[in-house]
Amino acid sequence: MKFYQLAFRYLCRKKSKAFILLLVLLFINSMILSSYIILRATEDSGSTMQEKMGSKVVLEVKESSQIITENEISAIRDLDGVIYVNRLTSNAVYPVNFNPVTNSDSEEENNWKVTLLSYDDLERDSAFSDLRYRLMRGNMITEGAEKGAVIDFVLADANGLEIGDEMKVGTETGNVISIKIIGIFVAGSERNQMDTLPAVNRIENRIFIDNESYTGLFDNAGYRKIAVYTKNPDQIDVLVQELEDFLGSRVEITTADILYRQLEVPLNRIVRVMKLMLVFTLVAGVTITSLLLCMWMRSRKREIAVFISMGKRKTDIFMQVFMETAAVFCLSVFGACAIGSGMAGMIKKLLMEETAADLLSVSLQARDMATMLFAGGCIAAIAVCISLLPILRTNPKDILSKMEG
Repeated sequence: MKFYQLAFRYLCRKKSKAFILLLVLLFINSMILSSYIILRATEDSGSTMQEKMGSKVVLEVKESSQIITENEISAIRDLDGVIYVNRLTSNAVYPVNFNPVTNSDSEEENNWKVTLLSYDDLERDSAFSDLRYRLMRGNMITEGAEKGAVIDFVLADANGLEIGDEMKVGTETGNVISIKIIGIFVAGSERNQMDTLPAVNRIENRIFIDNESYTGLFDNAGYRKIAVYTKNPDQIDVLVQELEDFLGSRVEITTADILYRQLEVPLNRIVRVMKLMLVFTLVAGVTITSLLLCMWMRSRKREIAVFISMGKRKTDIFMQVFMETAAVFCLSVFGACAIGSGMAGMIKKLLMEETAADLLSVSLQARDMATMLFAGGCIAAIAVCISLLPILRTNPKDILSKMEG
């Protein structure tokens, strides 16, 4: 009878032992799978977090005459790790077909001007991103979206302006552009300003426009402030050094990666816990499975002695025991796949804070199962070798003499 036939018959005859081994291997494989899912998901989420957390370096010129040019911005975009550059600048202009809002009776020039604030993406690095201003209706200025102007609701009401209307602004040099209104916002503090405040400094007269419109109005336009976003928060110090070397002392550089640093802590904690759990599971798996099989091998000495007396090779005996364990191991793999994902989700909820939980995407993938098959298979093979080694190294005559005694 072949070794695999003997293995199948033995499992059918020793159902209770097979069931105990199945439970042990099911627990070990489930722990291996859960630990690896969390480790893999943490690594993937860490990479995603680096790109989405908005880690950035903010550069602001120290002197208004030392603006950052388009050529310099193009060079900054080409730096390693830079994923986005938001250009910001502002300037005072004259309204052409509308009037600024003012409570002052001053005849000074600033009481007849409005302030243009130019952005590539108004949802970043602005009063809208930190929730000081709120869009009432319409759209924001974003990259690839419709270009135009976002104005305060008080300015719109005072001049009868609506979304879709054209407003014109000009400079002292006579340049004039027409901008389509695409959004209307509210600050909430419009009524709290002093009456003596000149029009150019009032919130109601702040007009947000896109950079294309801004460069069309001003000759040799440049930028007073830029936000450089990086996909590698860990290398942000290197980026700062490169920017300092490139722009010199004409800019003040600050970093903004607090959110990434806060969320990096729980992710690193998960990695340490899961690595420790994985090592413990592997060591415990080899130990427990080996002890279990060793106890069973002691009770099977008589059976093995009979096989040896019948001329069975030690290789066949080893393959029979290995096939028995492999069959039970395969059943445990199916069970572990069914419960592994659920266990990983429970562990994630226990370890992650609410602010970072959404970043950790836990799901069962093919490489998770492949890792479990490899690690669990190694545990089973090592346990079989440990349990059979004393018997296979013993002289067959000694086994038979012990059986007769």
